Amino acid sequence: MFIAAVYHLIVEPISQRRHMSKRLLATRKSHLFQAQILKDDLKPEKTPIMNLLEKAIGKTLGAKLQCSLLQADIFWTPGKFLTMALLLGFLGFSLGFFWGQNFFLGVCLALATGLGLFFYLRWKRIRKSRQFEMQMPDAMQLLARSLRAGHTLPSAMELLSNESAPPLATEMRIAFDQQRYGLTMAEALVQMADRVDSRDLRYFVTAVLIQSETGGNLTEVMEKIGQIIRDRLNFKAKIKALTAEGRLSAIILLVVPVALFLVLLTLNPDYELVLVREELGNKLLIAGGISMILGYYFINKIVKSIET
Repeated sequence: MFIAAVYHLIVEPISQRRHMSKRLLATRKSHLFQAQILKDDLKPEKTPIMNLLEKAIGKTLGAKLQCSLLQADIFWTPGKFLTMALLLGFLGFSLGFFWGQNFFLGVCLALATGLGLFFYLRWKRIRKSRQFEMQMPDAMQLLARSLRAGHTLPSAMELLSNESAPPLATEMRIAFDQQRYGLTMAEALVQMADRVDSRDLRYFVTAVLIQSETGGNLTEVMEKIGQIIRDRLNFKAKIKALTAEGRLSAIILLVVPVALFLVLLTLNPDYELVLVREELGNKLLIAGGISMILGYYFINKIVKSIET
């Protein structure tokens, strides 16, 4: 009874307040994203360095990078993103070369900090895509029920944006506001598909575009798309469970050598510091690190090829 009282009087109110704070914060972020896209805030004044970097990568790579930034909810221009990557790389090199008095350490830190921004971009893209795909089956069912109740597609999307959680709610709201402010529904849906790296969303957009040109029962199409997406997610979950051993092996092969090095460095510093102080030791550490990263990359690539 005491534990139940503590839970209902203390733990449950705290969790409810925390959940409400997360909902309010998500709503605030969705309004910020919506305003940034609708006001075309992606074209601020550019510095000469930004212009030079954008010219260096070319229009094609610049467009791909801009699309990746949008898919990660990072509202920067490609020039600003590349400038930040260069600054982080220069900072890492300075720390390694001037503070650590080691050129190879500076290069490694420069690569780690500079490329770390690209890994952060990829992580945000994947996280948004996974969250969106997990919400898609229920979203298709809600759209189908709204259309069956007599709503139009724009009003059903507005209802979905109010009832769902980000990132799906944010994207649906942006698409609804875009068509309300002058874009056609087809253009708003195509832009939404460009902002989210999701194959399931492309299924939905393609179905709506085909139905708008040829006609048909959109409600039935939504129900079938929702069921297909749900079945595909279940199948992906089964494959992920079967390939868990390969992913765990890659993580162990990457973590164990580093952990063993740190343990030996603690137990016998003089034995391990030879690799840090000597030039040959630095080269061996770099070669070992590159080999470990390549091994993790190839194992992960094999596992992902099985999953896809």
